[in-house]
Amino acid sequence: MPPKPIIPSSLKKGDLLGVVAPAGQLTNEDLFHSGVQILTEMGFEVKFPRELWPGMDYLSDCDDNRANELNAFFRDSDVKGLVSMRGGYGCLRILDKINLDLVTANPKFLIGFSDITVLQNFLYVKTGLVSLHGPTLTSLASSSRETLEKFHSSLTGQWSRTIYDRSIVQLQGSGRISAPLIGGNLASIVTLLGTKFDCPWEDCILFLEDINEPLYKVDRMLTQLSVAGKFDKIKGVLLGNFSQPKDGSSLDELRYKEAIWKRFLEICPNRQIPVWGDFPSGHCNHNITFPLGAMATMDCNHSTLNFK
Repeated sequence: MPPKPIIPSSLKKGDLLGVVAPAGQLTNEDLFHSGVQILTEMGFEVKFPRELWPGMDYLSDCDDNRANELNAFFRDSDVKGLVSMRGGYGCLRILDKINLDLVTANPKFLIGFSDITVLQNFLYVKTGLVSLHGPTLTSLASSSRETLEKFHSSLTGQWSRTIYDRSIVQLQGSGRISAPLIGGNLASIVTLLGTKFDCPWEDCILFLEDINEPLYKVDRMLTQLSVAGKFDKIKGVLLGNFSQPKDGSSLDELRYKEAIWKRFLEICPNRQIPVWGDFPSGHCNHNITFPLGAMATMDCNHSTLNFK
């Protein structure tokens, strides 16, 4: 079992946010600067490398530099929170280089999604740190107004605010269940299987989302997790945004999502636990921020998710 949850202090106007790049390289400076402007307009100060990141193929920098940057921001008492520059790939390569004592001694909200969830789940299991699953810096410019509002309110102390969205589809289950909320990007989480970084899912609510994956690959990843026994003792499931690799009709999109939901229900070992589809989070402009590692309550009577 992970340690007792550590909930970082909330931010206030004028606080300094550090931009970290533990995964992919910066591919669009316009989106980067737009994200910085949005954070500034929210009232935060923003700290990032003057020369940005040099890039190493598909990574933002070498493993040591990416890990050192993260450690340095946790050490820096002036930095009150961390925003991931983008996702992509790379967090798995630096997990064993992170100074966990620094994280425990200086807990800060780390916000991001996609590959960043590898890092967030690792920090939760090893230290109890509660992080925020939400937009990265380079995705802020394309985020919906509601997404930006939830992003800001979560950083400034209202992360426990109830999430309700009319898009949520209840696929099975009833009543109310409470458990720690973990998970993240499906393709990224699968890479932890069989490694020393794999996270226990027993007695947890699991969140999964992904994008640009052919249906058979999503099926393969879900089946792999099922065969590995990862779903055996979970308490509930939130299936977030799943979008097709290519633009199609709205009917094609619906069929794609429904095929994923159907496959999950086929392999779900417990027909009584709540399973929701279309939870408003993932690789989309409606990427609602929520706390990973916090105690969550799925209320099937009202289609709401509450935190404490």
